[in-house]
Amino acid sequence: MSRKNRNARHQSARPLNIRGIQMSMPGTNPEPQKKLHMVDEKCGYEFTRLSSIALESDVSYQRPIDAKRVARIVENFDARLVNPLKVSNRDGHFYVFDGAHTLAALKEVSKFENFMVPCMVFHGLTYEDEAYLFALQRGESKEVATAMRIRALILSGDPKAEDFRWRTEDAGFKLSASHSAAASTFACIEKLWRIYEIDPELYSDALTLLMACWHGEKWSLAANIIGGVSVFLRAYGKEYNLNRFLKKVGAADQAALNKNKADDPRKDYCYAYAMYKLYNKGGGKGSLEPYALYEYKG
Repeated sequence: MSRKNRNARHQSARPLNIRGIQMSMPGTNPEPQKKLHMVDEKCGYEFTRLSSIALESDVSYQRPIDAKRVARIVENFDARLVNPLKVSNRDGHFYVFDGAHTLAALKEVSKFENFMVPCMVFHGLTYEDEAYLFALQRGESKEVATAMRIRALILSGDPKAEDFRWRTEDAGFKLSASHSAAASTFACIEKLWRIYEIDPELYSDALTLLMACWHGEKWSLAANIIGGVSVFLRAYGKEYNLNRFLKKVGAADQAALNKNKADDPRKDYCYAYAMYKLYNKGGGKGSLEPYALYEYKG
């Protein structure tokens, strides 16, 4: 073979260098046999490289790709900081459950040509396992937004998230699969979760009271309304009269609540104050004192 042909052959097998990161084209540089590291009797992982076109995302539990975040990664791209993607080999597919934004950025850097990607590939994970691991992402990856994390935990069968979902549905509500509210369907999942974490029983009581007052009307499902109900119950849960609350507060609409709310940047307190004010309208026996509510102003 001539020197010219030998040089051409060597050149064709050389890995592509995408702004400093070497990624071989398919069919070049065959890798040695991988070592499978067992996590337990069912699950193991290996470090390898996979074709970019073979990698997928399961959108049923993952957040949509944030184009602005991808643009930031591309703008500040440094091959030395690229971590292996975490991938699940399930049902003949390779699902990226940690690193989807990194993959999207690499595709832009490579001008969307096919290339090989360093991956930590897990074998033996179920769909529920993937959703759970996605929900618990920490460390080098951006923490998953709370609403998406809770949805993923529910899909994974996590007991705490399941209890949260059950209490929501037991009160007559649903959790939105998107970011849009509808009748009896909450979109403010992060807000609900914060109330649930304060006290699950408080969460159930707040949703039950909310449904009894406004029957799941869309306007009543705003984060500040449910926040106001929870603050009111924390302040007066042992003192207030349910029938009086339903008669005086439950009869109010969104405009009445806005008219009576306090002028304060703490929105939950503002609406709790509006409920307190409407509850006390007309005075008389059983009126509530304001002091208990002031605790939640700060």
